[in-house]
Amino acid sequence: MNLLITCPFGLGSLLANELKKIGVTPRDTFQTGTFLTTDMYNMMRINFWSRLANKVFIELASGEAKDFNQLFNLIKGSAYGQYLSNTKLSLKIQTKNSMLSASRAIQSVAHKALLESIANFGKEESFTTELLLSIENNKAHLYLNSSGRALYQRGYKTQAGEAPLKENLAVALLLLANRKFKSPLIDPFCGSGTIAIEGALLAKNIAPGSRRNFAFEKFKNFEAGTFEKIKQDAKAGIFKNKYTIFASDIDTQMINIAQNNAKRANVGDIISFQQKNFLTSNFHTEENTRIITNPPYGKRIKNQNLENIYTRLNDTFEGNIFGGWISTYSINKTKEERRNEKKLFNGNEQCYFQWRK
Repeated sequence: MNLLITCPFGLGSLLANELKKIGVTPRDTFQTGTFLTTDMYNMMRINFWSRLANKVFIELASGEAKDFNQLFNLIKGSAYGQYLSNTKLSLKIQTKNSMLSASRAIQSVAHKALLESIANFGKEESFTTELLLSIENNKAHLYLNSSGRALYQRGYKTQAGEAPLKENLAVALLLLANRKFKSPLIDPFCGSGTIAIEGALLAKNIAPGSRRNFAFEKFKNFEAGTFEKIKQDAKAGIFKNKYTIFASDIDTQMINIAQNNAKRANVGDIISFQQKNFLTSNFHTEENTRIITNPPYGKRIKNQNLENIYTRLNDTFEGNIFGGWISTYSINKTKEERRNEKKLFNGNEQCYFQWRK
């Protein structure tokens, strides 16, 4: 099967490297994803193990679609019926440089073709199937979402702060900053605990998908026994080592939320949470200590101490302290040339991750 695996903007190369470690070979990697060819077993493993992906899509059909007749026949002959019967459909349309561009008309034709592609129509199932139809340069690709809800939704975070960091973006920060598992990790603006928790999941080799369900579990050709073995193998591979992770926040309520999230993720035992003011805190200076954090920034959060916070952040990354922070402020504004910088998006807000070289 051919897969399209999506990720947040700017993380395509990190995702490709992760997929190689999972055991598959990506191709044609781009800023927000990559493609690859594999089988059902690895499709399930990617969903279960990818910390960076947003969703894993299975290609159901691919071909020329210069008019609605071509589009209808292409979708009617798709592999949709191999995976699902009659379900509620959620169809997202993307067009670029295409003779077909009217989304409503495309959706109507595609929906009718999908229904006609099902051999045994039967009663409509209660769940919704998400499909993606991309038409670019008059070539159409129909994809089936095998993940369900986005993969960054791990299942442990039931509450979050005012400007939460998505879990897969938190993992990207840890990887970019070259997090060393045997050295301390500190997040002084932990909020709901995402960076610390994802750091702990990485360190202990806990699969990110171990607390959630996936859309592929409802497929007609779902191999329940194979998926159970994937889960059992993952459970057996969890590391038992002790790690040093500190997470703090000025807001006591957020500390309580973060602690509860960590417990649900089964990493509450290796993260030390404390209520602290960053501006008056001292940090460990053990070799290769990493501070990786998501401080207040941008339009969503107004903070009168922002200037003091960023001055302190700049001063903190000296000596044995490495790592970085994500914010809307670029290196030019912080006047720091000894750091790497990468443009990312936290939600819809353009940000920069800066980390010490």
